[in-house]
Amino acid sequence: TRLAGPGLRRRGALASAPLIGSRDSQALLPVLAEAGHEVLEEPAALGHVAELVEGRARRREEHGVARTGGRGAAQPEKKVVDLKADVMYPIEFRDTSAVCLVGNVAFYHSGAVITCDSAVRYSEKHMECFGNVLINKNDTYVYGDRADYNGETHVANVYSDLVKVVDGDATLYTYKFLFNTKTNVGEFADGGVVTNRENQLESDRGYYYANDRTVICVDRVEIRSEEYDLTGDSVVYNLTTDHAYYFRHTNIWNTQGDYLYADRGSYDKGGELYTVTENGYILTEKQEVWSDSIDYYKLAGHAVLRGNIQIDDTEHKVLAFGDFGEYWKEPGNAFLTRRPAVVSYDTSQGDSLFMAADSMFLYTIDPARLRADSLRAAARAADSLRTDSLRVDSLAPAAGDSVQGVRPEAPIVAARRGSLSE
Repeated sequence: TRLAGPGLRRRGALASAPLIGSRDSQALLPVLAEAGHEVLEEPAALGHVAELVEGRARRREEHGVARTGGRGAAQPEKKVVDLKADVMYPIEFRDTSAVCLVGNVAFYHSGAVITCDSAVRYSEKHMECFGNVLINKNDTYVYGDRADYNGETHVANVYSDLVKVVDGDATLYTYKFLFNTKTNVGEFADGGVVTNRENQLESDRGYYYANDRTVICVDRVEIRSEEYDLTGDSVVYNLTTDHAYYFRHTNIWNTQGDYLYADRGSYDKGGELYTVTENGYILTEKQEVWSDSIDYYKLAGHAVLRGNIQIDDTEHKVLAFGDFGEYWKEPGNAFLTRRPAVVSYDTSQGDSLFMAADSMFLYTIDPARLRADSLRAAARAADSLRTDSLRVDSLAPAAGDSVQGVRPEAPIVAARRGSLSE
């Protein structure tokens, strides 16, 4: 294998260690048997890991009953790491000995399966894996070149030029990865990139929670997606719902051309809702908005503002203030309550107008839109009159009518119109 040979040679015992079953290593067989290992006279695969675990469990149960007899319940068993390999042989390590495993190596512990090309087992709960390392727990798969597993702490440190972690449609690439097989929590450092469908997350370090598919990115965080781009100090991101919680120094640019800043908040992709709960700021092409708390509905361009509101409409030269309000990006309307005030200013004349009230509604009048609305209203009225004229002219005189054959000089429609106008 790529790593097993050189790695073990550095320990100085690979070339000289005898195989189990040879005459020189018979003394080690009782030790391995007492630890619960199946020792073969000839190298052979021991079958699937699950079969080994089930057989071991049955033997422990039988031995436990025999040991306790009539003294009550069985003694608690030691949770050692179950393993298998094609070849196992002893090697010297410091002042004790270890076991070297080569070929189709597999470990089972805390519900996780670890496979590799070769490994060194230093104790019942401590081993080092080399070559094509794979750690699998439920739907999480961790790939690397080398791993150090401690069964006491249930922690595997995985190393590689590029460690790969796969969970469904999400993939994490990093340089150092620590995975706890008991809590299903991973930790990465020295930079990491997470791809999830069309989304991509980057950060210097972070944590991965496999049970609820949540990634916590810390330090120099960047998110790129079809809906927005984000930079900040830290982000909590759910890979299933695409729901994001962001914290200090967060900058967001959405696809509508708006910019948001916040020191705390969240983004709900399902509702296209940005929620800012600390130091909120929105910048659009024509307006700037400040508020302690902001609920911004991206698609509607509608914001609900709470606390220390300031709105600067640079197009219409208006400043608005209040402690509660709502704002509409188009056409630029705002509703303010709780000590609202408005200042209309003209920089060319150096003049301003101040207004205050219990509540205020600021709305924009667009002359072009008003003309278009009036033209549409006139067209609808003309169509209505034309329809009424056709209905009256189509009336045929009934048989025996006293005015049959008599045609007045003025049309009936005109007479009827006159009577209506009167």
